[in-house]
Amino acid sequence: MLIALLFTTAQASDFAALYTDSGWDSVGTTSTKDAGDVVIEVKVIDGTSCLRGTLNVNVPAKRLFEVVTDIPASPSFSSEKLIASNLLARNGDSFDYYQHLDVPSWTMAENRFWVLRGTNTSGGDTLAFQWDQFDWRSAYPELAATLKTDHSSSIEPTPNFGAWKFTETAENTRGVYYLCSNPGGNIPEWVQKAAATKTVPNTVADVVREARRRAEM
Repeated sequence: MLIALLFTTAQASDFAALYTDSGWDSVGTTSTKDAGDVVIEVKVIDGTSCLRGTLNVNVPAKRLFEVVTDIPASPSFSSEKLIASNLLARNGDSFDYYQHLDVPSWTMAENRFWVLRGTNTSGGDTLAFQWDQFDWRSAYPELAATLKTDHSSSIEPTPNFGAWKFTETAENTRGVYYLCSNPGGNIPEWVQKAAATKTVPNTVADVVREARRRAEM
């Protein structure tokens, strides 16, 4: 049967804790070909493991923001194997989307999926959007039925919230990627560490590479 039928919605205080600079512990810095150095940090917010990846890159903030909010195009540039990435609906500054990840067999974990509501939180010099879970099964019963029938072993991580933020400075753009989620299932600690040291830099590098490609078109 489909695992994780319940979801947890992040509170305003969770996002406030996410965005404050205090409490983050460094995991290290990973050098990537496309995004340069990515500083990786970890923090626990209300019992949930959070990751933060920070970079400085000479790509316009608007290009980076365009990429991270282009949900349907994600499989074309992501180094992860997304078997689905669908925009479900738009409503003003918010949009609902569904993504399904084919998890590599070496992780010894089941596939993961998520249905999230992204909200444009841009303000001042910063372009940003944040995402969180919501009662998607009531809003999209056909999707819920399909997942239960066709992907019964896949897991929906809960909670699942985070954000992208891009701020242009005089010299470059500062980007920050936040991801908070308890992975669910019996995932070894070494696999979770790999997510911090490999997956986050790869995700950031994917976005920068695609933004540069679009800027050259």
